[in-house]
Amino acid sequence: MDDFMYEREVAPCGIAVEMIYGADDKSAKVWKLFAMQIFSEAEGDYREIEHMECGAPLLDGIPQRISITHTPHCLAVASLPKTPDIDLTKVNPRTAIGIDLEKEDRAQVLKIRDKFLSESEKDLLPEITEIEKATDEDVRQHILAWTCKEALYKADMGEASDWKDDYHIVSLPRIASSMKNATPEKYGKGIIKTEDGEMEMWLSSWKAEGHVVTVAFSGKIARFQV
Repeated sequence: MDDFMYEREVAPCGIAVEMIYGADDKSAKVWKLFAMQIFSEAEGDYREIEHMECGAPLLDGIPQRISITHTPHCLAVASLPKTPDIDLTKVNPRTAIGIDLEKEDRAQVLKIRDKFLSESEKDLLPEITEIEKATDEDVRQHILAWTCKEALYKADMGEASDWKDDYHIVSLPRIASSMKNATPEKYGKGIIKTEDGEMEMWLSSWKAEGHVVTVAFSGKIARFQV
């Protein structure tokens, strides 16, 4: 599997992110199977991924919150330190994280902006009057907004029902050139509506292998040492 690349790094926010990419000559289905196998074996002890009824991933027998995202040839897994005292089947500020990535040039996102963005969120983005005239930066900023929404959704473990009302982007993060450069002054903010009220979230984004990667996390999460 020399054509696969595996990296693990702790982001400035204290979330560990493992990335597997490459092997563009393999079909997306085969690639994903290999990538999941590499993740399972990467840390020494075998890590088997299971899923709750809501679809959120869990590591079998390991009390550690993870979040997963992938495109046809890139997979990323965000994780926190082990928290055996917290019920990982429920949303908790100590374990609320989500990760999403998307190709930075995927212009199709412009066609669905009305479906996932509220009017106030559109005000944070470049105005689009004609999709055909959108610039690369217009597309990139909308991809950023999409990954923010997806990351908030995953941090909430898919509990909310309305992407426009239940997950809100207050401010967009600035896309850093790399994970290590995704420092706090570049963070954006989001809000998740829960049964107990609103949970404030931070949003951090960076570029990686032609993708925009975004993590959403509570300010109270358990963190790795950077």
